[in-house]
Amino acid sequence: MKLPKPTLAALALCLVAPLTACSGSGSDSSSGPVKLVLRQFDPESETKGLAAAIHTWNERHPHIQVELETLSPNNVQQFAREANSGSGPDIDQIGYSDVQFLARPRILLPLDSYLDKDPPAGASGLLATDATRFEGKTWAMPWTADTMALVHNPKALADAGITHPPTTWEELAADAKRISAHDSGATKGFCFPGSGSVTSAQWFAINYFLWSHGSTLVKKDADGNWTTGVSRRQLTRAIDYFDGLFRSGATPAGNKAVQDYSDPTIVNGLARGSCAMSYLPPSTFAPLRQQAKKSGTELRAAVMPEGLKTGATHLGGRALGINRNTAHPGAAWKVVKYLMSATTFKTYDQLPASKATLATVDVPASQKAYTDQLPHARSFGRYLGSGATITSFQEVVDQNFSAVYSGQRSSEDAAGTILDGLDQALED
Repeated sequence: MKLPKPTLAALALCLVAPLTACSGSGSDSSSGPVKLVLRQFDPESETKGLAAAIHTWNERHPHIQVELETLSPNNVQQFAREANSGSGPDIDQIGYSDVQFLARPRILLPLDSYLDKDPPAGASGLLATDATRFEGKTWAMPWTADTMALVHNPKALADAGITHPPTTWEELAADAKRISAHDSGATKGFCFPGSGSVTSAQWFAINYFLWSHGSTLVKKDADGNWTTGVSRRQLTRAIDYFDGLFRSGATPAGNKAVQDYSDPTIVNGLARGSCAMSYLPPSTFAPLRQQAKKSGTELRAAVMPEGLKTGATHLGGRALGINRNTAHPGAAWKVVKYLMSATTFKTYDQLPASKATLATVDVPASQKAYTDQLPHARSFGRYLGSGATITSFQEVVDQNFSAVYSGQRSSEDAAGTILDGLDQALED
């Protein structure tokens, strides 16, 4: 649904016609094929399989043609601006945590009528539906599912006398320290991103640790009010845990400045064998494993510590939403159904959010940990509904954990600042 450069006549028509009448591109099926735009935010290097699936659709459906558009990294605000001006893609790939942001101002098209009349296969067994519903309506369809698994080098563990991947966070810290102490520290035990930026991927490990130990940043109480779900003591313990990884040498000091789980210092360290363990989603692990093979390194994925405990890890992934301005909602729904089908996932290197489709996907043994863990994972939808943004939580948490790593403040002070920040976010 890209807007073509309008002629003066077309522009004049748009000035007097309803906004949605000028928001679509393409034509009616009576005068030519319907043309739709699907926007996605993953790097093009990770979406060749999706492009192949779109090519298959276009070959089989000459009357509905889909253009795949990439806008990376994810920029939900841009889509919101476009939709509010009557433009934007017909179908948008949306992070689960962004669905409510787009649903609240009715930027997306409600999908319940389509679900009732023409549901996709496996619609009754979808993951992450808590993140795609808002005020009793469905605003996007769960499409892909992912989580973080513990990527590890079995040889590095074995060389340090460790027979199996850690299953608790306490085991992970002990094993990582042991690996780093072995062989004069040539291999570091656990490489994680410790940057204090708002998008730092330490956010995942911090939440996993808290959830595994019975706490959560915020929660809804019995009266329906939102409040903090972690004590100062519990937060201090979590901060001390991750700071302890740096202090013990289990994690390289340089990782205090690393922001992303896919940073070269982490993925190249895993591939070369200079890092024994980290956490990655399946879309990053699959190509990395092939890269590591070329270097003579074997990598495997295991469930995260406590990863089979319900709610101890996050359920991430992508949803598909339909722009409220599309001129062809029925055609867009047909494409959404196709993208959710097993046909798409034959080439698209992601795990489907449909349990029925997931059962048909041939997952390599090296990645089985992801499918084992996914049924127990829960989305960050647990933080939605308070009115505060997840970004506001990320900012105060990442900054203060990082401040302790760098020696700027104590863990007790950082815990207090985090609690104050969470309270403020809930009040705003």
